Amino acid sequence: MSTLYGVSVGPGDPQLMTLKALRIIESCGVLAVPRTGGENTLALSIAGQAACIKDKRKIYLDIPMTNDRKLFEASCADIAERLCAELENGDVAFLTLGDISVYSTFGYIGCRVKALGFSVEMCAGVTSFCAAAASLGEPLCLGREQLHIIPYSCGDIEKALELKGTKVIMKAGRNAGELISLLRRKGLADRTRIISDCGLPGEGIYCCNGELPEAFGYFSTFIITDGES
Repeated sequence: MSTLYGVSVGPGDPQLMTLKALRIIESCGVLAVPRTGGENTLALSIAGQAACIKDKRKIYLDIPMTNDRKLFEASCADIAERLCAELENGDVAFLTLGDISVYSTFGYIGCRVKALGFSVEMCAGVTSFCAAAASLGEPLCLGREQLHIIPYSCGDIEKALELKGTKVIMKAGRNAGELISLLRRKGLADRTRIISDCGLPGEGIYCCNGELPEAFGYFSTFIITDGES
């Protein structure tokens, strides 16, 4: 039986790809490449800097960035069926940024492929927030300290900011300005670092209370340390 591999390529630096990821990519004849906006294929770009993919057949999977649940579910179902057709002829490596288990669309697609009778395996990778902590040169948590991974759209971001321990805020995107204003109002700005495009050529590290760019891209991570730590 052919296998669909969900392969994590890390946050940006190709040197952070695992040996297992490289082995899987090089063993599969087909690479499934998710893209948004019809052109964003960053995962493929990262993989291509570490593995030989020139002769691989690539299939591009357009995933809508939408809050319309029905549209998203329909897209995932269509992609799963397309992947199953490819799996009839051999293994497929589905490339994804960061780690496959953290806010990855693969979670929605992989379960559908498995339900349709094919084998599905996940290859772990480096998360954006772990790479960001390394860039800062600081641990995310020590001893009994808590670590919270929070999407900006969690529903009650103000309450989430009251949690004890280190808070990692992800997926703020175009709402980054609102989040920064909130952090300043709550007196958390001095304890917040923003890492933008971690591991990519344009990586930037900012203090929330310092000089900031006019806008932050989608790949921006906020790390808020606990003042009592």
